[in-house]
Amino acid sequence: MTSPMSARTDRRAALIDLALVIAALLLSKSLLLEVAAIWTYAGPISLLTALAVATACLRRRGENLAGVGLKRPDNLKKAALWTIIALVLTIGVGILVEGLVTGLIGAPDDATRAIDERFQGRFDNLPGNLPVYLFWLALAWIIGAFTEEVLFRGVLFAKFEQAFAGLPLAAVVAILCQAVLFGQAHYYYQGLAGWVATGAIACVAGGLYLLFRRNLWPLMLSHGLSNTIGLTLLYLGALPPAG
Repeated sequence: MTSPMSARTDRRAALIDLALVIAALLLSKSLLLEVAAIWTYAGPISLLTALAVATACLRRRGENLAGVGLKRPDNLKKAALWTIIALVLTIGVGILVEGLVTGLIGAPDDATRAIDERFQGRFDNLPGNLPVYLFWLALAWIIGAFTEEVLFRGVLFAKFEQAFAGLPLAAVVAILCQAVLFGQAHYYYQGLAGWVATGAIACVAGGLYLLFRRNLWPLMLSHGLSNTIGLTLLYLGALPPAG
């Protein structure tokens, strides 16, 4: 049984790690967004920076990424089924929630209009452009599928759960906290509706993470497949290249 003193020490360590990782995530992106030449990559760079800090924090505590879910699934067939389930649920929830939020908001608010004006054209050169498509596809798997899942559903989930250990529904609180941060990470180019929709997706993904016995592979694969579908539709001209 963990002693009260040890529990307090663990919570304090988790809070310190959370502060370092979240600061790296938010501050690096905030600074990079002010540089016109690289604003498109502010999100990916900030995510990689935060993951580097998170990995360093884990190592300092004698932990590693395998401990937060980056490990081989016990059953590959079951993992494949979980991947399909995660893909269907996250896409469905994302479409549903974004549609509901857009319907409730109506016309974009001032903040969202400002985002659209500044960051419009993010994928303007993607339709029909194979090299650009392949570049974004690689980025989608490296940053979206791997980095985001390991960072949000892996490290941040674990640290929030440690920080709230001993409180009722600590895992639920951890799901909500990582979801808010995940949604915020998409706000700078998707606006308020994107924040809420991606936050809802992160809530579903957090619940699935627990259902999948804290294994990240089904979530990483479903995330990558979802991004691949979206980028392929853009490449084929089946979707407008907005945002």
